[in-house]
Amino acid sequence: MTSFSQVKIKLSGRPQTIVFMFFLLLTSPAVYSSEALVELYQEVVSETSEEAVLDQARESRFRASAEAQAQLLKNIEADISSQERKKINLKSQFDKNEEKLSNLSTTLDRRIGDLGELFGVYRQTTDDTQSLLFDSLITLEYPERRKEIENLSSSSEVPTIPEIQELWRLLMHEITNSGRISRFEAEVVAPEGSSYLTDVMRVGTFNIVTDDKYLSYLAEENKAAELPRQPAGYARDTARELSSKAGGETVTFSLDPSRGALLSLLVQSPSILERVQQGKTVGYLIIFLGVVGLVLVIERWMRLNILSRRMNHQLKNMDQISDDNPIGRIMGSYYESEHLQDLEVISRKLETIVITDVAAVKRGIPLIKVFAAVAPLMGLLGTVSGMIETFQAITLFGTGDPKLMAGGISTALITTVLGLCVAIPLLLSHSFLNGRSLQMSKIIGEQAAGMMAQKAESIAEEKNRS
Repeated sequence: MTSFSQVKIKLSGRPQTIVFMFFLLLTSPAVYSSEALVELYQEVVSETSEEAVLDQARESRFRASAEAQAQLLKNIEADISSQERKKINLKSQFDKNEEKLSNLSTTLDRRIGDLGELFGVYRQTTDDTQSLLFDSLITLEYPERRKEIENLSSSSEVPTIPEIQELWRLLMHEITNSGRISRFEAEVVAPEGSSYLTDVMRVGTFNIVTDDKYLSYLAEENKAAELPRQPAGYARDTARELSSKAGGETVTFSLDPSRGALLSLLVQSPSILERVQQGKTVGYLIIFLGVVGLVLVIERWMRLNILSRRMNHQLKNMDQISDDNPIGRIMGSYYESEHLQDLEVISRKLETIVITDVAAVKRGIPLIKVFAAVAPLMGLLGTVSGMIETFQAITLFGTGDPKLMAGGISTALITTVLGLCVAIPLLLSHSFLNGRSLQMSKIIGEQAAGMMAQKAESIAEEKNRS
C-alpha cells in the first residue's frame, strides 16, 4: 500500500485540469486519507482563486484596450467626416473661383479689345529694344538703361500708357545719342586683365577710344576693353587727335562702320613681323637677299649719278680735262696720243679705256638681276615645304578643322609673297639701272668714236697736204 504522502503532484494550470486531477484522486485506490483530500481541496481552491484573479485582470485589460480602440475608431471617423466636409467646401470654393476666373477672363477680353494686338507689338518691340540696348555702346555711358528696359520686358501684364511712353523714351534716347560724340569716365580693362578708370570718347554707336587706343565693348560686364592689337599708325593718330580736342572742333577720325567687327578681325590678323616669322628660315634668307640687293641697287644708283654728273660737267667744259670720269680719261688719252699718226694705236688705247669704263659702269647690275630671279624661286621652295608640312598634318589629324588647314596653307604662302616682294623691286631697279648704264655706255662710246673720227680726218688732211 502506498500512502498519499508519497504522491507529489504539481497542481497548476486551468481549473478544469485541477478538477480532473481531483477526480482521479477520488477514484484512485491509493487515495484513502481524508486529510489528504482536504489538503488537496484547499490547494485546488487556492489555485482556482489565483486563476480567477488573473482572469479578471486579463479581462480588465481587454476591456480597456477595446474602449481605447473604440475611441480611436470614433476619432478617425470624426476626422474622416471633417475631411469630407472640407473637401465639399473646397470643391465649392474651386467651382466659385473657376466661375469667377471665367468671368474675369471674359471681362478682360472685352476690355482689351484691339489692345491685344498692341500688346503683342509692344512685347516684340520691348524684346528687340532690350537686345539693342544691351549691345549698344551708349549703354556704357548710361548703364541705368539696362534696369529700365529689363523692368519693361519682364512685365506680363497689359502695358500701361506710362510704360509705352517709357519704351518710346528709351528708343528716342538711343536714336539721338547715336549721332553724338561724348566724353565720359568709364572702366577700361587692360590686355593683361587689370582695370582702370579713364576718360573715353564715344563716337555714336561705332567706336570708343581713349588717348590713341581703340576700345571694344564688353556687353556682359558693361565695360570697355583695350584691343590686344591696335590699328596702323594713321588710325591711332586720328584717335589721339579726337581724344585731345575739345568740343566744337572738327577732327579727322578713322571710323569703323561695322561697329567693332573690323577691329576684332584686326586682332586675329598677324602683323608684318609675325608674317615674316611664319616664313621661318627660307623667309629670313629671302629678306637677307632683298636687303643685299637693295644695298647694291642704292650703291649702283649713287655711283651712276655721280658718274653722270661728272660726265655732263666734262661735256660742258671740254677745255678742262679731268680724269674722274670716263670722258675725261678718253680725252686725256686722246690728247696724249695726238702726236701719233698711227690711227690703230690710238684706237687701241681709246678702246681699252672705253672697255674698262663701260665695265665699271655695268659692274654689279647683272647681280641684281640674279637676285631678282632667285628670290621667287626661294619663295616657291618655302611654299612647297610648307604645303608638305600642311598635308602631313592633314594626314595625321584629318580635315576636321578647315581653319587649321587654311592657316597652314596661308603660312606656306608667306615665302612666296616675300619672294615676290623682293623680286619685283629688284627687277624694276635692274631695268632702270641697266637702262641708265647703257645710256652712259653709249655716250662713252660715242665720244671715243667721235675722237677717232676727228683723228682720222686730221690724218687724212695731212696726207692730202703732203
